[in-house]
Amino acid sequence: MKFLLPTACIGCSEFQASRICEKCTNLLKSHQKNRCSQCALICDEVRGICTNCEIQTPPFDQTICIDCYGGLLTNAVHDYKYKHQVAIARGLVDAWLQIHQFNDLTSNVDLLIPIPMSSQKLNQRGFNQSWELCKSFSKQLKLATSSSLLYRSHIEGNQAQATRKERMERLKTVFHINQDKVNMIKNTRVALVDDVMTTGATFSTIAKLLKDFGAQSVHNWVILRTPYK
Repeated sequence: MKFLLPTACIGCSEFQASRICEKCTNLLKSHQKNRCSQCALICDEVRGICTNCEIQTPPFDQTICIDCYGGLLTNAVHDYKYKHQVAIARGLVDAWLQIHQFNDLTSNVDLLIPIPMSSQKLNQRGFNQSWELCKSFSKQLKLATSSSLLYRSHIEGNQAQATRKERMERLKTVFHINQDKVNMIKNTRVALVDDVMTTGATFSTIAKLLKDFGAQSVHNWVILRTPYK
């Protein structure tokens, strides 16, 4: 006989068999309404795309998240990222897949790529939170992934506190493609994976780079989306 050991829901911390409870799942599902299909900001437009993306189409094709930053899963993401609770990655991915289980996720994605960290930042944190999420997505969806296709130079200053304009300026020469991996990109449908999308500047920069090297499409799979201030 197989027994399910109790675990804490990553949303409300109640103990039960799965990593996210039914109540939190339903709450997160309700947060998927009225999101821009390209950048995942909540918008009022019935067209399904926000005014910002309509005025200036981003280089990426779609963004999927499960909540806003400041919402139900913010504490879980914070503990995962800053308290080195790496095991939370699987719970976050489980929650993401639970919310989007009826979407045909693998029909338009061939390759998962984590947002890279500079070697200095990686040494400070000890792990790349995007790569841990990527590995969990890859295992559950049977999709290819690579942590060495992209690499990143170090940026002085705190990106999290920068405006979108400041981020875009800083990021112009930060991301690079490993020339030995270029063939992995051509005609490939890519999903960029990260815990939080803030302004979208990082995703825009990388999406443009990937498409310049022949990517067919670029989607963003993130846990949280930060609303514009």
